[in-house]
Amino acid sequence: IILRALIDKLKYETGQPKVVIISHSMGGLVTRRYIQLFGNESVDKLILINVPNKGIVGKIIPLCNLFGAEYECTDLASGSLFLNKLNDYPSPAVKTYNIIGTGCEMTEGIGDGIVLNDNTILDNSKEYYIEGTCSGINLLHGEILEIDKYPELYTIVKNILQGNEE
Repeated sequence: IILRALIDKLKYETGQPKVVIISHSMGGLVTRRYIQLFGNESVDKLILINVPNKGIVGKIIPLCNLFGAEYECTDLASGSLFLNKLNDYPSPAVKTYNIIGTGCEMTEGIGDGIVLNDNTILDNSKEYYIEGTCSGINLLHGEILEIDKYPELYTIVKNILQGNEE
């Protein structure tokens, strides 16, 4: 409901009929749910960055709870009621771009240090991969947003916004 109010306010203040949403991690899941509940009439493009579309698994689940987000962690777990509801419906009916951080060796496979690459994939989206690294608590999942470390993220987003997506 908060996202809906923000989108309505942005549309009103700009006079634009649609918005472009750029979301990271669980924000992408919230955005996808917004589109399921309220439709795609207000969204022109959806840009997802390191979104756990199919959830988090393994050792990451108990670590998530350390950040005081117990309910959110439950929803993020692969196979959760929230993710099952989200993924039982078709992918968003808007142009969707999925930016996936890769290069971190995780117990279950390759990912961004939090989300496995396989769990980031979303049907009917255009995928972009950004190669990175993880070291200790410095994980690509969050560090991908640091422009000085990963300028290619900015380039990809800029090209999408300008309609120059490859």
